[in-house]
Amino acid sequence: MQMLKKIVRFNSLLFIGAALVLVASLFWYGATPKQNLVEANSLSSSPDYFITQVKVKEFDLNGMLVETLNAQQTLHYITKSKTLLEFPSVERHSISGSWSAKADKGVIDDGSNDILLTNNARATKKYLQSDDIKLTADSVHYLDKDQSLTSQGNATLISVQGETSASTITTYINSEEVFMTGSVRGKYETIH
Repeated sequence: MQMLKKIVRFNSLLFIGAALVLVASLFWYGATPKQNLVEANSLSSSPDYFITQVKVKEFDLNGMLVETLNAQQTLHYITKSKTLLEFPSVERHSISGSWSAKADKGVIDDGSNDILLTNNARATKKYLQSDDIKLTADSVHYLDKDQSLTSQGNATLISVQGETSASTITTYINSEEVFMTGSVRGKYETIH
């Protein structure tokens, strides 16, 4: 009988020990997360950094101001190699004059000095020897290599002579050349 009590007690202790191991295992398994708190897909489409109230100035080797870029916010996406701008404004100065532009949105590709302004884009080109011109369009694209501004989508050029619209209007920063293509239309007035 004594032996039977020892066996029952041993089996009871063994059963309690197994139950404790089972409870601990279940607790441990339930405590470890089964997946990440943030899905990897959502991280790949999120910006890797953002900056608010951006004010950037670029100077040449002589200390002269070349470019100013302001934006309410910039969002950089490493997977897309681009920076998105919210409410950007750009001002660029050269020997022959300057230009400034604003829009609701903008894009700068990594490693590039080009800037694409979209949504309510407007630009003003100021010449030293002649009257200013204004451009409005769905998008205004500054290409640094060509030193040009290309307006596309509801593009309109406004000057003292009148107003001209076209599918695409390209003007070069260091000259007074303007090229218009696609459905060019104009309204001009003469002053007597």
